[in-house]
Amino acid sequence: MLFYEDLKTCNHLIGKLIIIGIVIATLVILIPNSSKLFQSVPSLDTVKDKIDQVTSDKGVINASKSAIKDISMGGRLLVNSTESNNAPTSVYQLAPQYVTQQNYTGQVFEKSGNTCQISVPALAQTINGKKQLTGIVQLDQCPEKIGDPVQVIQLTAKPNSPPVNVTNGLVISPYSSNDGTSTTVSPTLPSYYNTVQLSTVNQGNNAMLNFDDSSGQTRSVTVTMKNSDTILFTGTFYSSKFTAEVKDVPNTPHIIEMTIDNAVYGILHASAYAPSNAQNSTITGILSK
Repeated sequence: MLFYEDLKTCNHLIGKLIIIGIVIATLVILIPNSSKLFQSVPSLDTVKDKIDQVTSDKGVINASKSAIKDISMGGRLLVNSTESNNAPTSVYQLAPQYVTQQNYTGQVFEKSGNTCQISVPALAQTINGKKQLTGIVQLDQCPEKIGDPVQVIQLTAKPNSPPVNVTNGLVISPYSSNDGTSTTVSPTLPSYYNTVQLSTVNQGNNAMLNFDDSSGQTRSVTVTMKNSDTILFTGTFYSSKFTAEVKDVPNTPHIIEMTIDNAVYGILHASAYAPSNAQNSTITGILSK
């Protein structure tokens, strides 16, 4: 009887030892790979940070009325994707040595909700032998106000770049304020923006042009106002401050262009784009060299 009890106790201990052995073997397999296992699944905070990073980008263009070959919101998000072959899919992913960059100044001329229409005269295209008044880009989630200037960077893949599906793109950034309160890294407006001012006041069928160079260093200003059909007004002024009235302005989109010869800044180019139904409004101009 005693022998039987001892045998039973022995078998019970062997059974426990077998279970403990299985547990130890399992841990030996899992523990060395556990760090890799957890590393392969990002935390919710990491995922949120990446989403915030993408959705906070201000340079994403959803559409372009000027027929600029551009990238959609979905394409822009590919910057944060990981392709199996690591091949870039858009110009935004190329290394800087493979990209040509051109900087322009644009201006918000119309806004509906959070969607801005931006005039970029340098991006005007010639379509069917007729040049557009200005290049127009639509930007969603736009924090700027009507009349605000913005920096527009055009990216183009160089001929020797790796193959990409989207070879052109735009990046739009607001200019930083000149009052020293801005905490973001943004482009700064040139100093002549504080000196040379251009505005046009639409008064029904008439428009009043106002030019003011507070430095008093303007030698001459050549002004042209035109729509798609004709030149509405042209003239040259030899003054640092003047006002000119243009009568019988049709209710069509038009643009005012100025070439300014300034003793300090050299040759400046100014423009102010006005859409249709712009009566009883004031439009400020943008400047570039």
